[in-house]
Amino acid sequence: MKTVKLLSWHEDIAAKAASLRQRGLKIDATPLIKTSGLIGELAELNPAVLVLDLDKLPSKSREIAEVLRSSKSAHHIPILFAGGQPEKTQRLRSENPNATYATWTEAPRALANLLKHPPSTPASVPLRNFSSTPLLKKLGINPNMEVALIAAPDGFEELLGALPENTIFTSLIRPTTSLALCFIHSLADLAATLDLLTLRPPRQVSVWIVHPKRTAKHPVDFNQNHVRDQSLAAGLVDYKVCSIDNVWSAPKFSWRKR
Repeated sequence: MKTVKLLSWHEDIAAKAASLRQRGLKIDATPLIKTSGLIGELAELNPAVLVLDLDKLPSKSREIAEVLRSSKSAHHIPILFAGGQPEKTQRLRSENPNATYATWTEAPRALANLLKHPPSTPASVPLRNFSSTPLLKKLGINPNMEVALIAAPDGFEELLGALPENTIFTSLIRPTTSLALCFIHSLADLAATLDLLTLRPPRQVSVWIVHPKRTAKHPVDFNQNHVRDQSLAAGLVDYKVCSIDNVWSAPKFSWRKR
């Protein structure tokens, strides 16, 4: 029996799942166990199609599609974008014309067609800059902001392009720091970074923990689950993920409210 994975943050997810059910087809609408373990979960499930609901939190669906397309183990999974308001999905459609889109009324037929005639190549989703959003905006680097770059590789600032007015980069986290980008290459780097974040103010700082994507070209001794689990244990909470380019990925954290 083929399995279709439905990811939705809509309160009517049960009805959406029911509308997709067809003979010989299992609809898995259970929430992800860990958002940071998205790729591993999908690769293990290996659904025939991934349905992403655009009716609520469409930006999260876009991010998931971006991360999926950057993975060698899961990029082959066809994606069906379902629902969404036309004015909010128009840019997504124009930037990814080869993906499959449908209203929820059309979704069952679109799903059946996708199952019968899966694409020979995955739908195109740009890796470097999904939705043509500038990297500075994706990372939340704004005017008049002090940003700490911790262990950033050579050339990373050039990757960001022209900076907003009065943006300051430092190599240390200071009381005036608003955002930190901490680059890690190993579990030892992760532990040292979390020690640094735990010991130094300010607690209002938001943190991107930037790590290499796990590929044959960039072998590492950890995965996204390690980053999330150890960060949660240190008192941080993840709430966003960013695929920076073909090499780097990053979850974003803030301090858990007391």
